Amino acid sequence: MLEVTSKTFSENPQTKPQKSISMERQVWEACLNAIREKINPLAYKTWFFPIKPLSFSGSELTIEVPSQFFYEWIEENYSSYLKVALKDVIGPEAKLMYSIVMDKSQGQPVTIELPHQNTMNGDFIAASRATETRHKNTEEFERNLARFETHLNTKYTFDTLIRGDCNSLAFAASKSVAQSPGQNAFNPLVIYGGVGLGKTHMMQAVGNSVRENRLSERVLYVSSEKFAIDFVNAIQNGKIQEFSSFYRSIDVLIIDDIQFFSGKEKTQEEIFHIFNTLHQSNKQIILSADRPIKDIKGIEDRLISRFNWGLSADIQPPDYETRKAIILSKLHQSGVSLDEAVIEFIATNVTENVRELEGCIVKLLAAQSLDNREIDLQFTKSTLKDIIRHTTKRLTLDTIEKAVCSYFSITPNDLKGKSKKKEIAVGRQIAMYLSKLLTDSSLKTIGLHFGGRDHSTVIHAVNTITRKVDTVTDERKKIEEIKKRIEILSM
Repeated sequence: MLEVTSKTFSENPQTKPQKSISMERQVWEACLNAIREKINPLAYKTWFFPIKPLSFSGSELTIEVPSQFFYEWIEENYSSYLKVALKDVIGPEAKLMYSIVMDKSQGQPVTIELPHQNTMNGDFIAASRATETRHKNTEEFERNLARFETHLNTKYTFDTLIRGDCNSLAFAASKSVAQSPGQNAFNPLVIYGGVGLGKTHMMQAVGNSVRENRLSERVLYVSSEKFAIDFVNAIQNGKIQEFSSFYRSIDVLIIDDIQFFSGKEKTQEEIFHIFNTLHQSNKQIILSADRPIKDIKGIEDRLISRFNWGLSADIQPPDYETRKAIILSKLHQSGVSLDEAVIEFIATNVTENVRELEGCIVKLLAAQSLDNREIDLQFTKSTLKDIIRHTTKRLTLDTIEKAVCSYFSITPNDLKGKSKKKEIAVGRQIAMYLSKLLTDSSLKTIGLHFGGRDHSTVIHAVNTITRKVDTVTDERKKIEEIKKRIEILSM
């Protein structure tokens, strides 16, 4: 235990600590060292990197978290780790204080005293929602609910959505929004990511959950293209007032693919006014895009600013375990089972797109019903050859991982772990180098695949191996040998 009255954290005139490292930062970094080894690297980076230590006095540490949701998630999932770490670092009298940033304004402190039990209990949740409770179980509410056209696909629910490291933040945020639409710290919720990764499914799951739990009468899902077309038609038919009034009456507005608004000035102006009305009325807004908001060209700055008021959460291509879980879920929904070898073949070869994973299952089951044949590995390869050929034009990170592990005689866990042994560290750098060289995967995706590392680690690995390849003959030979193994594994 680090005593707060000791020289570790107090200034002794004769041995003054460096001013560059504040007392609160020393305490917090000591806590992080205790927590880091107990949770997976991706979770650590997602939930602990954004936290900032603000002050330390006596036995009380104050930390800043970016939102109410962030605070609730930390308390619900990691409070036990925090309690143990604070006790070890400060002592049994340790107290923790949160400063929660709301809409970029001054945070409101919430005091948590240790060693009390987790504050995220039923009473806390009930109290936080008491002010928003409405009498919804009326006949009029039910009639309105049945009458309103949502354009939601009822198949898109949280029960049919597989959660993995690739979508954990977006999933958690969506669940929180579904429980208290418009009454949370991240409004709007923006979900972004590539094609076929489950953005639409996740957004509509929120809408379906809100409707099922009778939390709002008017939930609307609309594509940005349909919104823009309807807006133009409203202008042409002199019904712009009706159009605006309709959208401003929505309780939960879900708009898909907002990058389509790029360059449409009049449409953006209408969205701007609708957004302001809904946000000021504590109505929930959920948006999706194929890239981060700041990277969408042709969107007005004032609109980008408002889209960034809440929380932006990305969805990455699923890792092997998540792909396998998606396949098993789809099979369960279809009431069929497949051999493990068939499941592994699909999960290994279809890597970038959830939609294609599901498409493989549908095609396989359709072909089987027509041919009346058993679905074995050979039948699977033959039936899915067009899809697999298309998806394997780019090498998978899993294939590169296997080739590197084979060459260095190490395991995937070694490669993704924290070991700094020479052969493991070099193998990890080579795997990242080849992933960047041979695939279209982003730096972030590569970093996530190899142990939840950030993009700067990948850049360093690529630069290091590039220099070696350019100057060291043995290094070039090593890379060529691993490439041959990749080619064999890809056949």
